[in-house]
Amino acid sequence: MSETENIFDRIIKELKREYWISIIVLAIYFLLILFDLIPYPFKGKEIGVTLERYAIVITIIAIPAALKLFAEMLKKVPPASSVDFVVKKYKSASNTRLYIIYAVTLMNILLYAISKNTNFFWFTIVLFIIYIFCKPSYPELANLADKGKVKEVHEEFDNGSFNEEFESEDEKDS
Repeated sequence: MSETENIFDRIIKELKREYWISIIVLAIYFLLILFDLIPYPFKGKEIGVTLERYAIVITIIAIPAALKLFAEMLKKVPPASSVDFVVKKYKSASNTRLYIIYAVTLMNILLYAISKNTNFFWFTIVLFIIYIFCKPSYPELANLADKGKVKEVHEEFDNGSFNEEFESEDEKDS
């Protein structure tokens, strides 16, 4: 196994650990609130319609924004970057995406705990489903690191250097 693969394995393992810890912490907290096992001082309070609408808008905007921001951060990684640079950018993008979804999920759990409004309950469920799309993956990181290598191959092909190599091999065979 190469050194690069070891680095990728270590980083993906760290990111998955953060991913699972965040899901477990939120799920336990949500279940404790759902079954009224945590005494909450504001339980049953009515929140304003304005706060409810802003919370819903924030949630609706944050979900695609977190996913899009992740993609944009990875697009900005220049081709043929060093492995350390690619790993740093992937880790940063992955953590940013995870923490945005985490913060919005926590906000909805807290608002559900305060108001027992089912809108926040269902948004929390949707956000737990969104977590499925935020799982760090080895192929994603490897593809990002290989992006520069693929570009180099395409440039060589476009410049005709591949054709020259194949022509010289054909001449040797005949």
